[in-house]
Amino acid sequence: MTQHIRCTTPVMNTARLHIRGLQLHDAPFLKLFAGDLRVSRHLAVVPYPYPDGAAEGFIAASMAHEGAGLNWAITLQGGAELIGVIGLADKVEGLGLGYWLAPQFWGAGLMGEAVAAVVTCCRAGGVPHLSASAHQDNPASARVLQRAGFVWEGAGQEYCLAQNSMVDSDKFRLNLE
Repeated sequence: MTQHIRCTTPVMNTARLHIRGLQLHDAPFLKLFAGDLRVSRHLAVVPYPYPDGAAEGFIAASMAHEGAGLNWAITLQGGAELIGVIGLADKVEGLGLGYWLAPQFWGAGLMGEAVAAVVTCCRAGGVPHLSASAHQDNPASARVLQRAGFVWEGAGQEYCLAQNSMVDSDKFRLNLE
């Protein structure tokens, strides 16, 4: 676990989701969905095409709390298959929130539930604030953050590994104190 992460709830449940630590059996779904260009093009550090062994490496690092931050698998209540990932990582501007969801689950409000659960976890763990960013060509991600109470702090650019270029992005912050 990274130094600033003090979340004390390793498993979270919402009305429709079960949010748990990543497990090695999640690797095929992680590779399938994170390897979808519709997903990876909106993420800073996910390559496209998604290399063999990357899912297993990410999961192993997450399970060992080595460098990957604190990451959770998002599954549907009663289901075992990963449909997305949400995580926290130490960044220059503080603890950063990142997430993605498989395209077939977009538009149903599921990511809003997952973000709310992690925000509640962070607040209970004494985290003072969270930062996040959303690529400007992904307004749905910005809406998820704004609905969770994040405030727009400004525009900038960030490198997107899948696009191999800088992309316009909006920066957000949520004070939890």
